[in-house]
Amino acid sequence: MKRATIQDVARSAEVSVTSVSNFLNGQHNHLRPETIERIRKSIEKLNYSPSKVARQLKTGHAPMLGVLTPTIVNPYHGELALAIDEAARRRGFRAVLGNSHRDEQREISFIEELVDYGVRGIIVTTELTNQRIMMYFVKRGIAFVLFDLRASEAGIKGIDVVSIDNVLATSIAVDHLVSLGHRRIAYVTPTRLSASRRARLQGFESAIRRHGLGEPIVISKDSDPLADQGDSKLAYFGQRAAEQLLRIKPRPTAVVTMNDILAIGVLAGLHKQGIGVPDDMSLVGIDDIQISGLIVPTMTTLRPNYQKMAENAVNCLISRLATPTRADRECIFAPDLIERESSTPPATAKRSRSVRV
Repeated sequence: MKRATIQDVARSAEVSVTSVSNFLNGQHNHLRPETIERIRKSIEKLNYSPSKVARQLKTGHAPMLGVLTPTIVNPYHGELALAIDEAARRRGFRAVLGNSHRDEQREISFIEELVDYGVRGIIVTTELTNQRIMMYFVKRGIAFVLFDLRASEAGIKGIDVVSIDNVLATSIAVDHLVSLGHRRIAYVTPTRLSASRRARLQGFESAIRRHGLGEPIVISKDSDPLADQGDSKLAYFGQRAAEQLLRIKPRPTAVVTMNDILAIGVLAGLHKQGIGVPDDMSLVGIDDIQISGLIVPTMTTLRPNYQKMAENAVNCLISRLATPTRADRECIFAPDLIERESSTPPATAKRSRSVRV
C-alpha cells in the first residue's frame, strides 16, 4: 500500500502544503480553526505520518539519542540500556547503543558518527577514557548525561549526572553483613577504577573503619592484563579473586564485590575450591541483575532503580536540548538492599546458636 504524502494530505484537506507543514510543526497560530480541523481529519483518514528523514534534513536533528556503554556483556549495562530505550520511546526518541570497550578511539568514533547522523543527545553509562572528549562536543551543542561521574568530579559545565549513590551502596552492604555478625569482610574490585568504582571502594573502606573492623581487606590485582577490558572478563576476574580470598589469614567470613558479575565469578571460584556460600562465606553484590535472583544460592545485592534513573536521564537530555544554558542537574538515587540466600550469619555464630539451643 502506497504511503500517504504531505501533498496527499493537502489535496484531501483542500489547503496548501505550507498549511499542512505549519500544522505538523505546531504553528497553529497561522491557521484558522476550521483549517486545523480539516487537516487533522485528513491526516487520520489517510493514516499519514511525517517522514523522519525529511524532518531530519530540515532541522539537522534526528529523533534519536545515543547510549555509550563499555559492553553489554555486563548485564547491568544491558538492563540500563533497555530502561533508557523504553524511556526514550515514551518521549518520541529511539536509543542507539554503542559498546566502547573503554577504548578512547571507539568512544570518539561512536560520538562522531552519532553527531554526523544528527543525534544531539548522548547518555554515557560509564566514565569516558578522556573527559576532554565531552568538552569538545559540548561546545558543539551536544547534550550529555553521565551515569558514572559526579558533576563535581567532571568539572565540565553543561552536562547532567544521573547515578546510584555508589558510596552508600557498599556502605549498606557492609552494614548488612555486620548486622549478621561478620567481622572479617573483604572487598573485590578491578584495578582499573572508574569514578563509580572509586566511590564504591571509598564507601566500603569508610564503613569498615566506622565499624572498627581494622584495615580494609581489598582484592584488586589480577594476573590477566586484559581482565578489565570493557568489563567483558569481570566474571573471570571474580573467579580468580576467589583463590586470593582463600589465601588471606585469617580467612574472611564475608565478601562484598563491586558488582553482581564479579560476585557470580567469586561464587564460581569458591565453589570450585569446595567453599560453600553462604555456609562458609557470605557474599553480597551490587546491581541486582536478573540472573542474581535465579542462581543458587540467590544473591544478596544492592538494587538501583533502573526505571527512575533512565527516565531522569532522558528527561535531562530533552530539557538540555530545549534549553542549552539551563543549570546543570545531578540526580543521585539510593539503592535498595535485596536480601537473599547468599548472606547469613558466619559459621561460628551459627554453631554457637545451635549449642545454646
